[in-house]
Amino acid sequence: MKKGHDVKEMLNNINEDTKNKRDYLVDMKSINITENNVYNYPDLEVDHLTRGKFSLTDHSLNQLCGKLEIGTQYLRKCLPVSQQLVAHNLNFWINKSKDKELMLRTYEVEPDGSPYETVKEARALCSNRYKRIDNDVVANHSLNKLMDLGLDIKYAHYDRDTLNITAVNQKLEGEVYKGDVVQSGITITNSEIGSGSLIIQPFIYRLVCTNGMVAPRYLNRFYSRHVGKIVIDPSQDDQYITIIDKMQKQIDLVNSEDVWTESFQGLLNSRKQKINSHQIVQLAKRHGVTESERADIFARLNKYVGDTFTTSKYELANAVTNMGNDENRSDSRARFFQELGGLIVFAHNPAQISI
Repeated sequence: MKKGHDVKEMLNNINEDTKNKRDYLVDMKSINITENNVYNYPDLEVDHLTRGKFSLTDHSLNQLCGKLEIGTQYLRKCLPVSQQLVAHNLNFWINKSKDKELMLRTYEVEPDGSPYETVKEARALCSNRYKRIDNDVVANHSLNKLMDLGLDIKYAHYDRDTLNITAVNQKLEGEVYKGDVVQSGITITNSEIGSGSLIIQPFIYRLVCTNGMVAPRYLNRFYSRHVGKIVIDPSQDDQYITIIDKMQKQIDLVNSEDVWTESFQGLLNSRKQKINSHQIVQLAKRHGVTESERADIFARLNKYVGDTFTTSKYELANAVTNMGNDENRSDSRARFFQELGGLIVFAHNPAQISI
């Protein structure tokens, strides 16, 4: 697995960042886009807000275009040439659109006497029914629960908007082959900006190479979409309290011996299940594995692209999940290979199932 963040430091960063996060309910037609001469993306301002302008991000620009039902390819081509042209196009379609209420999620650092400029960022534009399940709540409640259960935190990663925690239960383990020991685990992911649900699912940790495998979503997986009633203060939302309770119960379920037995049996079965090189290529294409990544996977099998061979699903899954150990690979891409490995092991036909 990749090297993650120190847990205590991560929690401090999450709690500090939370102080600088704001949410507003705004009308689409109250939004105006203007040039930003400092950053790579234009600014967003709202008529009735006195907080000033917020710099768009790549993500919030995508979301705005999605709400306006316009493509992003042309605007991206315009960005390095003329933000004024980008702003003109966006404002045109904002004026043409039906008015709708949105949740604007921002990150704002106020001046503290330092010479640095105030940071004001529009990090997300979500539906007004977006249910906030924020990283400070998920991290604090889940980490306390995992530690109470005696689990070992193997990986923790936070980038202000997304969260990824992986823990291992060293008391639940099995031997796939002699000396090839695997342990039961739990992986928890969350996004605050509409790029993913809160997801808790089984994880398998291989000691010999520290590979990590995420069990497919249909196996004892819990997720909560960020959709609910209109609410701006989550402390007043019964759904919010319910999610915390469900999250802790799901951790207990995934950490159970029954779930581990099911996962371990899937690994044992995969040793006997064969997959050939043609099927591997089709699988890679189906799931968006690039040609260079495909070559890396084949190399981990001591093969070259173009070779004709047959291997077990277990060996292929280990080659795929090992891709997630590369420190130069993004967190989201590493997670992708962990999930693809789980799909290879547990799905009857992994080429026909989406991650």
